[in-house]
Amino acid sequence: MDIKRCPFFVCLHSYMDETIKYTFCKEERLCRKGGFEELLSLGYSFVSYPLRVVIRLYPRGEKDFPARIAVSVSKRRFKRAVKRNRVKRLIRETYRLNKNILYSYIPEDKTMDILFIYLHDEIFEYGKIEKAITGAIKKIRSYIEKDGSGDIADTH
Repeated sequence: MDIKRCPFFVCLHSYMDETIKYTFCKEERLCRKGGFEELLSLGYSFVSYPLRVVIRLYPRGEKDFPARIAVSVSKRRFKRAVKRNRVKRLIRETYRLNKNILYSYIPEDKTMDILFIYLHDEIFEYGKIEKAITGAIKKIRSYIEKDGSGDIADTH
């Protein structure tokens, strides 16, 4: 049997050609103070427990990524920086592994700023945070589909 005619080889070969990048570079982070202020004043928010998610869609520049994110964990809820950093690391890791799903929903000419705010007083395990992130991605998808132009920034 010729290995190149085998259907399994064709599927495996085509799957290997399309490698998905699971990176999370600096350009995907929301860093500017002005960006935060615009996001909080003009953005749309909802809860995907244990996260509050604030999103804003706007026209994409030349070098912009489809989405930029920031993660916030309150010092009031976690006094120790070690615990705050652990929660932020879990949220960023979950987002990094699921961002390709989100990227497929965002229109080509738009970019999205996303702020994840952790609401609970205890650290959840990875599975619950992943469920919250995937739920947030589904809600973002429904908002993008609901609005034909894809601009949901004005629906405060």
